[in-house]
Amino acid sequence: MSQKTLWSNFFKVRRNSSAAIVALLGITLVYLGVAFTAEDPAGGQDSWNHYLFARWCFKHPELMLDLWAKPFFTILAAPFAQISIDAVYALNMVATLGAAWMTYLTGRKLGMRNPWTLVLLVGLQPVVLANVYSALTEPTNALVLSVILYLFASHRFKTALIIASFLPLVRSEGLVMIACIVPYVVSRKQWKSLYWLFSGTLVFAILGAIITKEWDYFFTHNPYIKFEKEGVFDPGHGSFLHYIESQRYITGIWITILMAFALFLSIQYVVQRLQNKTPHEMSQLLVWLWLPLFLGYGFVHSFIWWTGTMGSHGLHRVFMAVAPVSALIAQFSIHRMMSYDVRFINISLKVLTSLGCFFIAFPGAQMPYPWKWNSQPPIEGFPGNKNLEKAFTFIDSAGYKQLPLVHQIPQINVKRDLDPFFDASNLNDASTFYIWSIDKRPGYDWLPDSLVVIWDNFHARRDAPMPLNEMRALEGYKEIAYFPSNRDSIYDVRVFLKSRKRN
Repeated sequence: MSQKTLWSNFFKVRRNSSAAIVALLGITLVYLGVAFTAEDPAGGQDSWNHYLFARWCFKHPELMLDLWAKPFFTILAAPFAQISIDAVYALNMVATLGAAWMTYLTGRKLGMRNPWTLVLLVGLQPVVLANVYSALTEPTNALVLSVILYLFASHRFKTALIIASFLPLVRSEGLVMIACIVPYVVSRKQWKSLYWLFSGTLVFAILGAIITKEWDYFFTHNPYIKFEKEGVFDPGHGSFLHYIESQRYITGIWITILMAFALFLSIQYVVQRLQNKTPHEMSQLLVWLWLPLFLGYGFVHSFIWWTGTMGSHGLHRVFMAVAPVSALIAQFSIHRMMSYDVRFINISLKVLTSLGCFFIAFPGAQMPYPWKWNSQPPIEGFPGNKNLEKAFTFIDSAGYKQLPLVHQIPQINVKRDLDPFFDASNLNDASTFYIWSIDKRPGYDWLPDSLVVIWDNFHARRDAPMPLNEMRALEGYKEIAYFPSNRDSIYDVRVFLKSRKRN
């Protein structure tokens, strides 16, 4: 290689790195803007609950095994949760930025043209922007997946497979991701290494069985399997094409177009391979890894929403977990179009990707553009928050602050730092319970004799479920305050006092 070519390649790499850093800093500013102006985290009650598991898992170590809370996130977030929930939000933002950076490194490793755009293709997907400010598990899943994709691109199969084996502990859909990874491993004649895909999950399953004395803990406590077995709540169902029809809220129209073109290119490549053409590294990854991961993941979620099984709610945010994959698929199309070295096309693609990702992200995330955040926050808070504040002002001023608190809103436990995980054999140490713990049968109420109940017309009625007439009919519970909402009656809040002496 000539000295001139060497220097040319050096500056090309430096130029891409600088552009990637600038893109990352720009996205960081956007994320910080969301963090400082949002009224509540994304994800609603799920964010609050994931934080609570991390916050109290040192006191209750069994929470680290909880498969709904996701062991990987619980353990990773636990040190941050001891500081505050804001520290957990920061963790998720850093994880998302890390996923964008690792995806850029993957593109650079593969020799993609202008790989810095991958930072934007990950960080400004609508589903990513909508959920980065949260305590959800999708951001950390995206980071872990981005590391696995980088390792595969680096031909470090064993390390990639070992990390991938822990995916079911990151999110339950990790089992689907593992299945989608198998074709690529087999296609690279690494089938003898496939057993590594079971290592992490197997270790956890054995530990769970030893600690809980339940040999089938990993399966019986899987939240989706458990939900389907119990069948106590209908999460609804919808069209099999739900996620395709919702692409504006997931990847956005520009990335969707690029992915569709990549799918066409993959078919073209398969035809060429059938004609005994020479294999191409990047195309191999597209056909055997990236597309199977994204399409397989999408198919499974579409199926469970269509059938109304496994507790699916048709949520868009689950696709944040595979954002690095969709970005690489989209970048493949950009790379191929830029390979023709038509200056106008190359410049246009960079400009279109930069502006398109930015202007498409906010409407897709159902957020106003940043210049409107002074009057309209990017994430609005729960409409019943003001009434909850009034209820707490009343409780504190009336001298009931030291009594155990019963409610149905995890947000309350977060903001008042209450431990909702109690030992049933020692109720005297418990500071809070959920309303669903109240046994409505006469004479079977096992909760403390003196406590305060915050009943709201949304969560308590829907999630407990505890309709107002049933709450009022409970023996020993007296309504002592009412705070009507001026927005909608579903945000009404009532305070009950339980004061009962046993014979």
